[in-house]
Amino acid sequence: MNENPEPETVDLSTALEKMNADGHPPSGFHMMLLSPEFGKDEDCPTLQLLKKLGLEYNFADTVKRQVFQLPQDQVIISYEFAWLGGFDDIQSTMEGIDKIIATQMERMVEDGTYSQMPQARISFLAEMSEGGEE
Repeated sequence: MNENPEPETVDLSTALEKMNADGHPPSGFHMMLLSPEFGKDEDCPTLQLLKKLGLEYNFADTVKRQVFQLPQDQVIISYEFAWLGGFDDIQSTMEGIDKIIATQMERMVEDGTYSQMPQARISFLAEMSEGGEE
């Protein structure tokens, strides 16, 4: 018997509706892309893509790179950003950015820039409640 069942998977619209109904509407989101193939320099195609998207979707000042040194000299590089445009535009913005990133990453795999799709993680960002953490 599994004591920790997997949470039910829901689509973005349903998740946002539930968070809003629960009184905790997200005001933004954080996206992280990770790959050992990303470059550490300004010419990295992923960094260039995120900078371009950042100008279009107003998150350019939040794009950052992190380098993780793992055992056996393996390096994972992440590029991440935060979008803080409010609840009303979050769904269309997330879907628009995700579609562009997915399309461009598929193209980069097809043309040999990368050998595989990067891993991605998205988190919702919400306002802090008064007197505590969320």
